[in-house]
Amino acid sequence: MTNLLHDDTGAVERTPAGRTRPASAEPLPHSRLYRLDARLTTIAFYVLLAAGLAFRIYLFYTPAFIVDSDNAVVYLQTKHISEGEFTWFFWGQSYGGTLLDYIAGAAMLVFGAHIQVLSIVSTLIFVIAVFLIRHIGTQAFDRITGTVAAILFWFSGYYTLRISISEPGFYGPSLVLGLAAVAVGLRTNVRRSYLQWAIVGLLAGLAFWQSPMGAMLAVPAVVVLIIRQRSWRHLLVGAAAVVIGALPWVVQYTSAIKAVTPQGQPRILSLGTFFTELLPVTVSAIERPDRLLVAAISIGLFVLLTVLAIRQRNVWLASLVGGSVLVICIISVGAGTLLTNQHGRYAVFVMPTLAIAAAWIVTRVRFLGIVAMVVAALLTVGQTRAVFSDHLSPGRQSYILGDIPALGDYLIANRITHAFGDYWISYSVTAETEERSQVATLSGPLRYPPYAVTAGAQDPVVVIFLKGEANDLMVQAGPLGSAPGTTRTVVADYAVYTFAQPINVFDTPWALF
Repeated sequence: MTNLLHDDTGAVERTPAGRTRPASAEPLPHSRLYRLDARLTTIAFYVLLAAGLAFRIYLFYTPAFIVDSDNAVVYLQTKHISEGEFTWFFWGQSYGGTLLDYIAGAAMLVFGAHIQVLSIVSTLIFVIAVFLIRHIGTQAFDRITGTVAAILFWFSGYYTLRISISEPGFYGPSLVLGLAAVAVGLRTNVRRSYLQWAIVGLLAGLAFWQSPMGAMLAVPAVVVLIIRQRSWRHLLVGAAAVVIGALPWVVQYTSAIKAVTPQGQPRILSLGTFFTELLPVTVSAIERPDRLLVAAISIGLFVLLTVLAIRQRNVWLASLVGGSVLVICIISVGAGTLLTNQHGRYAVFVMPTLAIAAAWIVTRVRFLGIVAMVVAALLTVGQTRAVFSDHLSPGRQSYILGDIPALGDYLIANRITHAFGDYWISYSVTAETEERSQVATLSGPLRYPPYAVTAGAQDPVVVIFLKGEANDLMVQAGPLGSAPGTTRTVVADYAVYTFAQPINVFDTPWALF
């Protein structure tokens, strides 16, 4: 095999004897064994890609398809966009672009407003990420390594898989745009350099609109492009394209400084817990020794790519590692809280780098990459079965708290069209009922004010709590629960209150549930 060495002027190949020559020269012949490995790896790639896609679609119709309030908000936004109500950020936030919502909204115009339409679009975006990782891995090492890395990402555990089918907002588009900026920005010998700058700038700007994480993935490639092509004209073209791509965020920033303000106090310890708490949950590592082992392996993979990037002067590897480090830093600062296993969704942004590093290791032995691809697929399916105790037979999707479908049926049967509820109930039941019952949140961010305005104007006011939890117990023990005309009805896992007396629910400090 040959290694590509990249520098500011182009690329050269190292021959098996250690000599170098221009990469544009006639390619070195590969052994028959290598060609067989490459051919079988490619076949395995397409088979496992199709199997992974089929497995995800199957999960749409099982309890593994979890719809929480974040995913429900994305669906509701997408539905509203398909109906002509345009928004540029995740409801109630000054960040989190809605590119996915617009793409899925267009699909809903054709296929109808169904949450599975959103999930299919989200899954296809992750398919694009798979091909981008394959390309980047190929450029960084060789075709076999890139192909194996793509499948290792595609089957990197249930919790990464879950993001692809139950998208919480902007993770897939952020990842794809960031990786695409790397793929285009690091290309050499481009004839139309201005077009390259325009495309890279647009991709980086769109990534920035989606999330800071997507932008951080793109930054190293942009820096490399600037160094390689030191031209003010190119820089102006790229800067203009960045502004166009990030225009919704630019407008938001000029009207609200909170768009770039961390939600809480940055925690320096998060730089450590990213590896010891956040990453381990992706492979269901719970016990401390297991978590430390996962952390050590992850750090080792980053160190490996860093060493290879330096030794080979490989800008592809340097950009991957640099982007991942920036992502870890921005998450640690921007999360505003100590990162724990509850933040496992952020791992998706460093998975491409880890997958490429792991792929390089296993492909040092001929045909071992194919084995690793199959094992990754089996482990992901096995982890999914373990998470749901083998209950993966077809059925309705599940929700994060309680029997939301039963609650939705009750609200519709009793003609309750507007109500308030705990955060993890509100948007989930609104999505479940296709907005026939619109439930505004009592706690957490007020995502969509029109729901709250309409619910507050109802007579009587209806409020839904998770049965037996803090809010339910507080109302039962306080004056609201004993007020004349107040009723409490238990429906499945929920307590549904009806207040005959006038009430402003926002006068009370509610718990999350």
